[in-house]
Amino acid sequence: MKILNEWFIEVPWGKIALISWGSPGGEPVLLIHGRQDSASTFIPLLELMPEQYYYVGIDMPGNGRSDPFPVGIKITRLHFIAAMEMVLKHLGWESFIFIGHSMGCEQGLFYNAVHPWRIRKQILLDAIPSLQRLQVFDVSEYFKTFYDNYYSNYMKENFGTKLYTREKAIEAVMRARELTREQGELILERNLIDMGDRMFRLSWDNRLKSPAPQNYTNEYYYALFSKNTPPTLLLSASDGAKGYDKGKEGAQKLIADLKSNVANFQLVEVLGGHDVHFTNPDRCAPHILKFLEKDFGRSKL
Repeated sequence: MKILNEWFIEVPWGKIALISWGSPGGEPVLLIHGRQDSASTFIPLLELMPEQYYYVGIDMPGNGRSDPFPVGIKITRLHFIAAMEMVLKHLGWESFIFIGHSMGCEQGLFYNAVHPWRIRKQILLDAIPSLQRLQVFDVSEYFKTFYDNYYSNYMKENFGTKLYTREKAIEAVMRARELTREQGELILERNLIDMGDRMFRLSWDNRLKSPAPQNYTNEYYYALFSKNTPPTLLLSASDGAKGYDKGKEGAQKLIADLKSNVANFQLVEVLGGHDVHFTNPDRCAPHILKFLEKDFGRSKL
């Protein structure tokens, strides 16, 4: 699917980059990528999607071609909801379909809690590994992990810059995320900044390596995510949380409870890793298309 347009909007701390695909007169679909990514990660999936929708992807702050949040603050995962709302006001969308990946799924879930009934349908691409990060209930552990460590490494977190040749950057992302060269190049096409002398730095904000999650109880998450919930499709990658088991039991129980008790909440397992929507979009697209085509009416809990 050909990119229709790319533009920037002004926000208090700088600019946010947007990309659009599809039909401007079609039903609006908002695309929110995961941590340290960009809107380009949806391109392989969009190649298999119908052009009748109007898709808009955001490079979230500190990712891709969007400016980072102001230097100094400890970034939390809730900061991004404010950025989402600024974009939606710019677009003038009162309601929309939401597609999120990884930490982007959280943005949709919390956005719906703050702004109920704006999201008509939501598609969550491998949300469980991100929800595992919400399972930190020990206050001392939480503060040490996300705040003590941040301020102990303040200069590195805010000003540390590592330079790469283009080739080394591609090799690094291929190795870290088990991607082909073509996939690695696509991941980095919006995330490399030319520093001269054939050297580049990644545009990803260092602080996004560990943005502070919420540390509520699962009972509270359930209360938030089960209220005014739009029809939901959660595609869970079979190997999505590879090598990371902390919090998995709690995240899986939260999703199981939502699936059991919330109307029109669907859970489908898809063979693949955490980026399966990017590496193997053909495994995700049929489920998404079927979900989009279904008329759920409007049922409230």
